[in-house]
Amino acid sequence: MLENTETSNGINHSEDTDKEYCRILYDILIAKGVKDIVLSPGSRNAPLLLGACCRQFNHHVIIDERTAAFVALGMALGSNRPVAICCTSGTALYNYAPAVAEAFYQQIPLIVVSADRPLEWIDQDDSQTLVQSGALSKIVKGSYDIPVQHKDDINEKWYVNRIINEACNLALSGRRGPVHINIRLDNPLTDTCPYTPGNPRIIEYIDNLNFQSGQYKEFASSLTGKKILLTAGFMQPDNERNKSVLNFASLPCVAVMSETLSNLHLPDNPYSIDIVLTWLEKYADSDTIEQLRPDVVISIGGALVSRKLKEFLRKYPPTEHWTLGDTNPSADCFKALTKHINIDPAKFLKGLNQHKSRLCNVESTDISRQYARIWKECREKALIDRDEYLSEHSEWSEISAFRHILNELPTSFNLFLSNGTAVRYGQLFTQNIPHAVFGCRGVSGIDGTSATAVGCAMAYQGPTLLLTGDMSMAYGVDILSLNNIPRNFKIIVINNSGGGIFRFIPSTRECPVREELFCAAPNLPLRGLAEAYGWKYFRAHSMEELEAIYLPFLTLKQKSILEIKADDNISANVLIGLLENRINRK
Repeated sequence: MLENTETSNGINHSEDTDKEYCRILYDILIAKGVKDIVLSPGSRNAPLLLGACCRQFNHHVIIDERTAAFVALGMALGSNRPVAICCTSGTALYNYAPAVAEAFYQQIPLIVVSADRPLEWIDQDDSQTLVQSGALSKIVKGSYDIPVQHKDDINEKWYVNRIINEACNLALSGRRGPVHINIRLDNPLTDTCPYTPGNPRIIEYIDNLNFQSGQYKEFASSLTGKKILLTAGFMQPDNERNKSVLNFASLPCVAVMSETLSNLHLPDNPYSIDIVLTWLEKYADSDTIEQLRPDVVISIGGALVSRKLKEFLRKYPPTEHWTLGDTNPSADCFKALTKHINIDPAKFLKGLNQHKSRLCNVESTDISRQYARIWKECREKALIDRDEYLSEHSEWSEISAFRHILNELPTSFNLFLSNGTAVRYGQLFTQNIPHAVFGCRGVSGIDGTSATAVGCAMAYQGPTLLLTGDMSMAYGVDILSLNNIPRNFKIIVINNSGGGIFRFIPSTRECPVREELFCAAPNLPLRGLAEAYGWKYFRAHSMEELEAIYLPFLTLKQKSILEIKADDNISANVLIGLLENRINRK
């Protein structure tokens, strides 16, 4: 970007719009390769007109929006570059439709920018307040709505940056095409501030269609001397991916945070994420935290269960965050996304592994070469601390039941974890992943988890265990009547009198109407239901009972239900103590 403000039209503009979101928009468009912008005069888009003229755009003013859009289409066709068009509020946007439709079917990346009124004035019989958001949805690759700016709202500013990056990446990747960015602007519209070159976060999108094998060397070189943290969310089992992760994780500069649902079989127990992060909250000093803070996070798999991991990386953000091809390209969970590489994770990590000498070479810092070891030592201390805490709280509780269930589960089993406390307990005691672990963590609802587990069992010749709570089971109790359920399908129901998670999470655990409105015990007659539908029923109301019947329950050649009951409040308090209010012990 040029330091002076003289545009190609010979007009000198030293003043920029005071609307920060307009400035962010234009600075990202320039970084994404937009050189030409076609402007149509208006009042509501005044901030956009002012912002365009003080930047290094070739700006072209054309009064009629229909003509303006077709001129922009021709410019994009002739230059093979993205071109932006900008109009005011009202019917102006609808005049873009014919040219945008042509761009959609010709795969031309037009960036459509429309000014709009604040949301609260739409359809209120005020001037030019028709619905604009989504108006071109059938002829654009994506529609985006930027809200009226709220002063000093950091989360909103992050959101605006993210969706503008997402819009540009969508327009320029795969089957290219137009996108629509609708930006809401309030009065005053013509206030200005001195122009200064912007430096917004740019999220790079690397398409697998254009990826060259030689780029692995470049990526490895860019990681030289960096502390790398690999995070893994839910994934299908995959031997090739497992091998590539295992190889990559053997590097001294790479640490791993892998969830139970990742289906990665790795040494050194990288699964106890919440345990180690709780330990860090209690005992780690600022120097240790800075050593553990990653320079680069590489994410694979789906959404993470661990709230603590998300909070840790938001509080101590990496300089770079890369996501790979099996993640949502615009997922910016840690608010630090810089690169999405649309390549299969197994292939990408295998490519990096071919350049190990570059990743951790003699030029690497001492900390980066010890990064995996530092995390491993913290994890080992955290697990010792966990076990000491649980030995002091050895009373019968849900957590002691889960510990026994998961530690003694044969590796031949597929495990299905329902949502709520079940999937969170499953994160605490996974020393080794069984044959495979599944759950409904795409949107994390509790409805349908039992039926999904049945489907998994039908697709697997070995045994399957569904680990669920009574509230989740109440949503899917009809599965007990289904035909053709495999005989080696087992269900363990933690009967904690409703939504046990509400006794744990801070937002509801002190609520005076917690039991009535949130936990809402379904009072399932599990024994009667099991016997009515031909299931074998077991129960355990103590550790002695669980130890006595767990193996017979698992090995019986009949579909079976095991109901576990522990004191609800004791169970919640033990879990709270483990993950939040533990006494300092060094």
